[in-house]
Amino acid sequence: MNGGRALVPRLRRLMSGYRAPYEVAAAEPPQLLTAALVRNLAEGVGGEVAYAVPSGRTHVVVESWPPDVSSVVDAVGVARVDGGGSVFVMAPSRWDDEARAMLRDTAVWLGTAVRLERLRADRDAADLRARRLRAEFGTARTRLARVRDLERQRLVGAITTTTLRDLAGVRTLLRAVAEEGTGLEAAQEALDELIDDFRSVVRGVFPAMLPDRGARAALEELAATLPRPVGFTGDLGPRVGWQLESGFYHAVASALNLLAGREHAQAVTVALGRDDALLARVTAAGPLTADDLFTALGHDIERVAVLGGEMTCGVVDGSAVVTVRLAERTEPVTVTRFDPAVVARSAIYRQVRDLVREGQTATEGLPERAAWDAVAERLTMPPRLAVVGPDPEFAAQGVAAQTVAAQAVAARGVAAQTVAAETVAARGVAVLVVDAPADRVPAEEFLADDGPLSGVDAVLVSAMAAHGPAIAARRAVAAMTELVRALPGDHRLRWAVERVGVDAHEFAELDLLQDLERGDLLRGVVSSAARLLGADGVDPRSRLGLPEGATTDEIRSRARDEVTRWRAHAEHPASGGRDRVACEVLVRTAEGLFTP
Repeated sequence: MNGGRALVPRLRRLMSGYRAPYEVAAAEPPQLLTAALVRNLAEGVGGEVAYAVPSGRTHVVVESWPPDVSSVVDAVGVARVDGGGSVFVMAPSRWDDEARAMLRDTAVWLGTAVRLERLRADRDAADLRARRLRAEFGTARTRLARVRDLERQRLVGAITTTTLRDLAGVRTLLRAVAEEGTGLEAAQEALDELIDDFRSVVRGVFPAMLPDRGARAALEELAATLPRPVGFTGDLGPRVGWQLESGFYHAVASALNLLAGREHAQAVTVALGRDDALLARVTAAGPLTADDLFTALGHDIERVAVLGGEMTCGVVDGSAVVTVRLAERTEPVTVTRFDPAVVARSAIYRQVRDLVREGQTATEGLPERAAWDAVAERLTMPPRLAVVGPDPEFAAQGVAAQTVAAQAVAARGVAAQTVAAETVAARGVAVLVVDAPADRVPAEEFLADDGPLSGVDAVLVSAMAAHGPAIAARRAVAAMTELVRALPGDHRLRWAVERVGVDAHEFAELDLLQDLERGDLLRGVVSSAARLLGADGVDPRSRLGLPEGATTDEIRSRARDEVTRWRAHAEHPASGGRDRVACEVLVRTAEGLFTP
């Protein structure tokens, strides 16, 4: 009798289609495990199940069954997932002790699935990093060999030139002394010059002042021997290792020898600075062009690059400018990456990530694989946004900020009106707050790939931070558009990348948000449109302006109202063509909030 009672729960589970979570884990691939566990629990309790993560005042559904679940407000059961978030049960046909046990078991295995996904993401990132470092190591080794040859040639040339020129002159003078008994003083002066020249060569190889008093003192000693006056400002801060100081000294010394090697009434200026690197900016008025600078300092530029630094040359307002930057540490800095639980909410991010992985597979063993690996690695990193003007929202959030040191800014030569930058981390993006007038023009300088302010992925308002995964996906699509051109003409990736770039509604929302920021669209209803596009949050309640406790029926009702509103706005006689296109985007967004 007791055995028959024990069979009842098992039979009930079999009839409902429920399987033990470990059976699901054994049968499903890791990337599909979360969805499979959620569906398995939904079938077991005969209701709706959602795995959701907290986002501000509400929860964002990551996986659900049925797929159209958008709210967990009416949940009758909830269990916390150790990896982050919770699993919710709504409207079950059965809710007894056995169903609660199913919920607890599923939550445990969901925690395992989330941790596995994070470990998998970490493994993929480590693999990409290893590939990139191997490539960089090979490149650095080749460049180092090149720099060694160049340095050897430079030293041999300096010593040989000095020896052949000066010794030949001394030999002639000494012969005259021996044969004619005259010219002893001239021979002595020539010998003194020869000794001074050798001292200069030795000083160039190993300046005596450098190990004792540091790079600035050694540079000042060198400047005292040059025919053109040199002025120093700034400071390099505490001493660093010999290799860094030596590399920094030789780079700046080469610039000084070039720019101050001839007499000139106007002094050369050397501005020194320090943040996480040794910084120098050498400025000199004169006739040299940028090509002249690159030709003369090409070897030094290569040498600094091998040391992990950067040496740049140019002409600004008629003056030659050479900047040297050598980081205190050459080992890679830890990079902030997306949390898999965050990006799992974005369908477009997952779609683009799969395309990138397909591109990696298609180019396995080929030289093009490195470029696909770079796209994959950058896809895991939060995008950087430039926010122009005062940003009270981030100030209100109390986000910690690190201000770039004024000396470092001056040493880099960045325009003062576009700096005083603060790097902050918030909501899955790196935000660069620009203390400048509320004008897009200064911030768009950050979009240039080769400019001094480069490295920013979008120029947006701070509310756009919630769209971090979509911005990262769009960045990857732009990179893939170039890479797929190297694939065969009939390769599936060629049209797949083009299609996702054209059809992705998330990208259309980003474009419209930027247009709304300019203020030339939908005048009078900009705030409502921006809210629907996700400026206040990407969850349905935030988009629709509903309270956290709003039910699914309320969400669908408000979404239908938004569809009606924006269709009517598009049909209004006063709406122009661009406004009508914007309304079409808004209608599609609203439809997506209630369409299963």
